[in-house]
Order: sequence, then structure tokens, then C-alpha cells
Amino acid sequence: MATARDRKLTIRPLTAARVDDVKTVTRGTWGSACWDLFPRYSAAQQRELGITGGGPGTAEAKRRAALAKLARRRKNSAGLVAYQDGEPIGFISLGPRHDFSRVERSRATPPVDDVPAWVIPCITVRRGHRGQGVAVAMIRAAVEYAGKRGAPAVEAHPRAYGKRVHDDFAFFGTAALFQKAGFRKVRGVLPGLPKGWAPRVTMRATCGSSPKTSSASRTRSKPAR
Repeated sequence: MATARDRKLTIRPLTAARVDDVKTVTRGTWGSACWDLFPRYSAAQQRELGITGGGPGTAEAKRRAALAKLARRRKNSAGLVAYQDGEPIGFISLGPRHDFSRVERSRATPPVDDVPAWVIPCITVRRGHRGQGVAVAMIRAAVEYAGKRGAPAVEAHPRAYGKRVHDDFAFFGTAALFQKAGFRKVRGVLPGLPKGWAPRVTMRATCGSSPKTSSASRTRSKPAR
């Protein structure tokens, strides 16, 4: 098993039965749950699904149900969850590019080439568990998971930060973080983007050629029991 400061770390695909673990991770970061739906659906699609609006209640229940439905898919789940001694401490969103409507349509993140790469739109590690290698372990596990499901590569679009940003708001990841996990920059910031848009770089890892991981990584994609 992978370890983070001598504590057992396990990374598993998200299942419908473990959807509330995503709530635990995100609520432990921002104080309110994030169900990983913003990058997946346009504003119009969110209204159609009834998942807009904040706070508890019907909209939140529908958001939970929407993520659970994604997690039930046979071919690929909606992401991976990291557990330390059985406690959910991290979540990484993952899937084919077409899974994420906002990524697919954004002028800031157009395809680099014709490689059908999967995408990591966000990654979260709970406070108190950062700086222990959890994020890097999840990214590497995501590349392995995607590769086993036929993805030729995995991409991420971290913001090109000019200065240090608080960890709570670094959910896109950073170029340095992905580089540490074996990614390389394949495209810099695109010119001519509208004022106020977050500048992004594109990082990519080829499935099957990422750095060798520990024995734990070979068990990360086991079905949850």
C-alpha cells in the first residue's frame, strides 16, 4: 500500500455507494459540498437537471443523485477517492474530454491535437492532509486508471499562476504538481483570451509511460468492497 507519512493510503474508483465520501472531502475544504458537476454541465444543462442553486435541499439532493449516476457507469467512473486509514481525504475528477462540457467548449482549453486524451479538471485534498504526497499519488493513479480503460493520455489545465494561491483554491492543480506526477507541458497560455479569463497551460501524461509507482498504485483501481 502507498503511504503518506507512514499512514496507509488507498485510492479507489468512485462508486455510487461512496458518493458521500466526495461530500466529506469537499466539505472539509470549503465548508459546503461540491459534487464535481460544474465542469461537466453548461448552465443550461444544469438548469435542465435542476441542480442549480446553493445550500441544502432539493438542488443538493439532485446534485448528489447526478454524481451517483455518473459513478454507476460500467466503463469509467467519475473519478477516484483517496482514503487514509479508511477516512476519505482526497478526490480527483477524471474522464474523457467529452464528459466535461465546459472543458470541451472553453476557448481557454481547446484540444491540443487529435489525441483523445482524458481530462483531470479538478483535484481536492482535505486540510490537514496536504503536503504528504496525496495529490501526486491520486494523479498517478488517475493516469493508470485511464490507461486501463483505453485512454492514450491524460491532460490537465492548471492555471498559470503568477503568485502563490491558497491551497483551497488550487483545485485545478498547478503545473509543478502535475510535473512532479510525470506530466509535461504541451501547450503554454493561449494568446488573445478575453480580459479576466484565467490563463492556463496544458499538461499531459502518456498512459503507460508515467513514472513507475509504488506497489500501492497497482492496487488503487481495485473495485471498492
